[in-house]
Amino acid sequence: MASILKIGDKWRVQIRRKGHPSIARTFDKKTHAVEWARNTDQSIRAGEFDDDKRLANITISDLFKTYEEKVAVKKAFGKSKSGAIDMIKRDLGTTSLANLDADAIMEYAKKRSGKGAGGVTVNLELAYLSHALRIAPTILKIPFKGRPIEEARPMLKFLDLVGKSQERDRRPTEEELNAICGWFDAKSRQRIPMSDIIRFAVATTMRASEITSLRWDDLDETDRTVLIRDRKHPQEKIGNNQTVPLLADAFVIAMRQPRKSDLIFPYNSASFSSLFPRACNDLKIIDLRFHDLRHHGISLLFEQGYRIEQVALVSGHRDWKMLRRYTHVRAKDLHRGLTLAVSNASK
Repeated sequence: MASILKIGDKWRVQIRRKGHPSIARTFDKKTHAVEWARNTDQSIRAGEFDDDKRLANITISDLFKTYEEKVAVKKAFGKSKSGAIDMIKRDLGTTSLANLDADAIMEYAKKRSGKGAGGVTVNLELAYLSHALRIAPTILKIPFKGRPIEEARPMLKFLDLVGKSQERDRRPTEEELNAICGWFDAKSRQRIPMSDIIRFAVATTMRASEITSLRWDDLDETDRTVLIRDRKHPQEKIGNNQTVPLLADAFVIAMRQPRKSDLIFPYNSASFSSLFPRACNDLKIIDLRFHDLRHHGISLLFEQGYRIEQVALVSGHRDWKMLRRYTHVRAKDLHRGLTLAVSNASK
């Protein structure tokens, strides 16, 4: 609600609206006062009014507090997103929105880089901050209209402070897999059945966290399928349950696990990422990670002749274009196809 009063030879406008601090301005002409009152009132109702005084009292920590209250309630944050937000609040939390500009973003990126954060990590953190700022006016009702991250991005890229993750194409050979499994089998005190888990990971293309979330109640022995609960997805993790087939030896491997828990593999998935490199280091196997087993398993499905929609059912990819990188057509394989075609034509 706007009130316009004449004070001496000036016109004073005061706007009071529930949930928003009172705003006042003084003008020489009444027409200017009326126009400002109308435009400002519309901007406040639309959540677009950028008041420096109000922004000076809102910090990045305040922004994320509101962001978490409004957004996380409907779509729970994963560990990586929560960790990234905590990092932003730690190093940028006391900065007010009024002082959040391209220079502040640059300083944050340099500080994170100086602490050892890579370009991919910094880029991800800024992406979460960018999303919070983008929805601030409409959803969070915070009147911020700046674009500090977009303004800083050219220089961030020039200085290599941000970057995109490199697609890995490392796949283990069968000899490497046999050597790694043999290394674990020889460890009599090895509590986690890493050999079974490695073979299971390749056959199912599952991530470590998905393997350790599988429940006996969700295993269908008749159909040889299992339900993966809350499977990882960029937009819809919670409730993204998928039934997948247990191909190759996966069903046999699952069934031979001791039923000592509700979980088929009752272990900490983080252990795989620490145990697997030990075997690789001891065996002098270079640049191989546990997550590469998923890449290898998806590639094997294509090599075995499964169609893209069938592979997607196993891997959980909703966007089939994402599977392109797993096909790895090799130049030498084309000669085999040509030889076969020539042979058939001569018959």
